[in-house]
Amino acid sequence: MESARRYQAIYFVYFAAFSGFVAYRNVFYQELGMSGVQMGLLGSLLVASGVLAQPVWGVVADYTQSPSRTITIAAALSAIAILSYPLSVELPGDTFLVVAVGTVAYAATRAPIVPIANALVVSRGYNYALTRSFGSLAFGSTVFVLGASLAWTGVSVIVYVYIAGMVVLFALLRGVPSVDGQVFEGSLGGQALGLVRQPRYLIVLLAAFAMGFISFSGSAFFSVYMRAVGLGDGLTGVAWATKTVAEVIVFLALSRLDRWHGVAVVLAGASYAGGFLTLSFFPSIWPVLAANLAMGVGVALVYFALVNVAHDCAPRGLDSTAQTLVTSVGIGAGGTLGEAVIGWLVDGVGVQVMYRYLAVAALSLTVWGVLLVATGGRRRVSGS
Repeated sequence: MESARRYQAIYFVYFAAFSGFVAYRNVFYQELGMSGVQMGLLGSLLVASGVLAQPVWGVVADYTQSPSRTITIAAALSAIAILSYPLSVELPGDTFLVVAVGTVAYAATRAPIVPIANALVVSRGYNYALTRSFGSLAFGSTVFVLGASLAWTGVSVIVYVYIAGMVVLFALLRGVPSVDGQVFEGSLGGQALGLVRQPRYLIVLLAAFAMGFISFSGSAFFSVYMRAVGLGDGLTGVAWATKTVAEVIVFLALSRLDRWHGVAVVLAGASYAGGFLTLSFFPSIWPVLAANLAMGVGVALVYFALVNVAHDCAPRGLDSTAQTLVTSVGIGAGGTLGEAVIGWLVDGVGVQVMYRYLAVAALSLTVWGVLLVATGGRRRVSGS
């Protein structure tokens, strides 16, 4: 398999495997009898565990110069950890506690797969937006199929889809070479500190924090929202598929660009705010599909910008660390706070009104986008 095709396949398989968990895990929790606060706490544990684990995985990948092996280990361990979900109903004791422990283990081991894959793609000169579009395509199509089949399979099928995907991912990662030797001067720790002191990289982290807050919360409770407004699981799959169609189209359009990252973040904030407001005020199928189109545009714009700017800021040899910090200290930390706050809001004002608060939070992305435009920045040539 050609290298570019291999990475496209890696994204396709991983996002297909992970999609059901993203879209339907709160439905799984709901069927276990958990409240909105408990779902929010589990979401916070999920994200917080990734926040703590990702920088460690990133440093290990850079230090060992073997990011592909790091992903392989993470895939295997996360497949084992996620088995705690179906086992929670069989094991004695508090179901919530079993699920919470399993969530921590699963999140900590799954956390590095996407950011280290991002680092591999951009550091080897492949087009990130084009490659990532395969992940969006897989995510939408799999959620659509799962949404149509949950009535027959049960929600626990999301666990076994993930495990099957990790087996295929393991096979795809075989033969991916290690990176070249480190070429930066000084210690890895010193270079990492220098990275986070860069004003432009700090803006990326803040934009990522805002993205994590709104995206994790909005996605985690979307299936609950669809049930609350009477649209159901089948249409949840249709809505997720619509969102990822927009992602694919925008990623493919962005694959022809290598700049305008700040503008992309500004537009993403506006897209998310419009989508969340639509969900809050117009809970019928066509407005919901339009809202998901807007949010799909936002997802593609943000990830296109953050992954590429983080790569531009990082010295060669520190690519995995740069990407894992964006997804942990940035997106992950924002998601941790978002899951806890939004879970409380859902119990207090309802899942539909909750999206109005997320719309206001989404506008913060536009501020960080403006600052990215204002700061400009150097372009690092991929693979150098």
